[in-house]
Amino acid sequence: MYNVTLQINLSPGDINYAHLTVPPLVKSHRENVDEVLAIVDCCRPQKTKIIDPEKRFPEPSFSERVEKISIITENLKSKGYIDTIVYLHPNNSIQPILAHKYLGDWVNETHDYGGCALMSYLAAFEVTKTRYLIHYDADMLLYQAPNYDWSIEARNLIDKEEKAVAATPRISPPFSKEKKLVDAPSLHEGRPLYKVESGWRNDWFSTRCFLIDITKLSSYLPLIQGHLLLETLAIKYLNRGYPRSPEIMLHKRIGSAGGWQLNMDTERAWLLHPATKPTRYLELLPRIQEAILAGQVPNEQEGYADINLSAWERFLNLANTNNTKNS
Repeated sequence: MYNVTLQINLSPGDINYAHLTVPPLVKSHRENVDEVLAIVDCCRPQKTKIIDPEKRFPEPSFSERVEKISIITENLKSKGYIDTIVYLHPNNSIQPILAHKYLGDWVNETHDYGGCALMSYLAAFEVTKTRYLIHYDADMLLYQAPNYDWSIEARNLIDKEEKAVAATPRISPPFSKEKKLVDAPSLHEGRPLYKVESGWRNDWFSTRCFLIDITKLSSYLPLIQGHLLLETLAIKYLNRGYPRSPEIMLHKRIGSAGGWQLNMDTERAWLLHPATKPTRYLELLPRIQEAILAGQVPNEQEGYADINLSAWERFLNLANTNNTKNS
């Protein structure tokens, strides 16, 4: 027993690439986890001030996409990439438990104000049977050096610090040596950073990818209390940014109480994320993955967490030209 679960969030929005992105993520940790868990969000985001589900997620198209992601997930399970699947359907039995335990019954919506997942992240915390949880959104891309697993080092590091609740690998490809700049998790840091052993202490909790200590997390529950409770009541009354994202909830509850996330500084693992997924990205994704798995990125991508598609097009075209010349 490793006392670690690998968990991946999937939703109808992932139907065009989950079959490509999930297998490498699982392979990166399979030998060092007890279980691979998929949380599949089947709920249509509720109406907010900026999201109209009738326009953004119209039926029957949304239900058809739910069926597609369910088929993809079951196929991944049949191939051995996933052990357990939890489907979050509308009016599911676990949602009242999540709303009470994690949100103090102050929020019961399935998604945040921007239409992004909320309850699926909380479901992962609740369903996981182990102390530690490695989480990825299904669109994440990971570089990890051979014979290395960032989660093992991360677990050992946060175990040393009482207030270290979670950890993440570098959120962008390394840049310091190449660009001769002071090292940091990225070139677009929005929060103060403090150097600690093997990385930086950060009070922001990204939900794209992390390893979290569920036992430590439980000491901060419910997330909505104190100032965040007052803020939640205000934004609900004013219909302005309600409900908050899970990242903001984790930041305002745990970060304000002195808890923190470790951003690791090792260059043996780093992440990339597609902020958008146009057709051209999907066409290039297999080649982008191949390059990332080999630790290769365009110079323009170094230090930036979101995929620079135009830079990748030039990079891959150049690589293709060089290969043609050498053949």
